Amino acid sequence: MRRPLASGLALAVLALAAGTRAQAPRRDRARPSARAARLLQTGQAYLRAGDRGSAIGYFREAIQAAPRSPEPYAALGDAYRARGSLDDARAVYETGLARNPDHAPLWLGLARTLVDAGDADAAAAAVRSLLARAPHHAEGLRLRADLARRRGAWSEALTAYRTLLASADEAGLSEAERAEARRYEAALRLLARPLDPVSAPRACGGSAVRRALAGCR
Repeated sequence: MRRPLASGLALAVLALAAGTRAQAPRRDRARPSARAARLLQTGQAYLRAGDRGSAIGYFREAIQAAPRSPEPYAALGDAYRARGSLDDARAVYETGLARNPDHAPLWLGLARTLVDAGDADAAAAAVRSLLARAPHHAEGLRLRADLARRRGAWSEALTAYRTLLASADEAGLSEAERAEARRYEAALRLLARPLDPVSAPRACGGSAVRRALAGCR
């Protein structure tokens, strides 16, 4: 069952952020942002050293230093998810999204956390929210395709890979990534052939554009 947005850890994070604003209502906005950046860098250094517990502490401090910045929420959520604390990760991502609903890494982190938790439907909903805001987000499209493949929705997976290939330049895909996407697109075209309006046999009787897209000879 889906928990309320501001429950558990999420409520605690919001309370910490509110407390920080109450203590320093009019300080220079650049100072807490600079401090948050330093805290994030320190936390990442602890992560690289294998000390996830200390990293989490620094990421929590970064949220207090910059409660409206999305990066500390993403870093803390990622650290919780890597530790296997999925409820905590979900709470942090959702709290960050309540403040920054257009931040793609938060949606992606939430979707991956829901996948790890076995809630594929909620994960798919998170991916749809991400793609509604960033239609050509490469990782979002890959995750959409992966979730669709898991439930046998071949046409949806095919659409995701076609969108990914169409936006390859915009997404900055490497040639290896493009080749991988083409392989998936080709395989999914065969699986979805009976349902796909482009690759289905009847497409060869349509317009010249449709025949070209369908690979008709």
